[in-house]
Amino acid sequence: MARILAASLAALLLGLASCSKGPPVATGSGAVKLKDPVWVTYGWSRNRMAYIIYFVPNTAVGFNADGAAATVKIGKDKEGDVFDGGLDGYAEKSKSSFKVEPKKGEVSIEGKLYRGANVFLVKVGTPSKVEQIQGTVFTQAPKDPEEFAAYAEAEVRRIAKENPKIGEFPKDPPPPDKPGTKKK
Repeated sequence: MARILAASLAALLLGLASCSKGPPVATGSGAVKLKDPVWVTYGWSRNRMAYIIYFVPNTAVGFNADGAAATVKIGKDKEGDVFDGGLDGYAEKSKSSFKVEPKKGEVSIEGKLYRGANVFLVKVGTPSKVEQIQGTVFTQAPKDPEEFAAYAEAEVRRIAKENPKIGEFPKDPPPPDKPGTKKK
């Protein structure tokens, strides 16, 4: 009887040890050309979408398509992941840098801090035009971390298709009529 009890206790302890690890998490980033001239950079942190930035790069200054995805610094449990990148494709010495800290809910684009949104439209230039897209809802994420990169790119495309502002981006709205001028 003591052997059966000891074996059961050992099996229980082994089972609890494997549970303490928790499910595997996915963290990463990507970038893709959505349409001419619009690019998108996006990132996911611990099985959740962290940010999506649709942008038109300033090709006059230079654009490195290979470096459009952010570099990720994976934080420990109490710290959050940090994404650093450049909308010109240069991670270091970028003229259009961005930084995302999803745990804090902060996105910094060219040194300006934004909160309350994780989807942005950016026309890179001097000065850059940044617009936040509010109320974006992401679909259910996959449980398998291996599937997360494909899920993230599909979300980027789905959101662009469903949101009219993103679909029309980078089209500028027509300028308002100036008061005091009459059309003939």
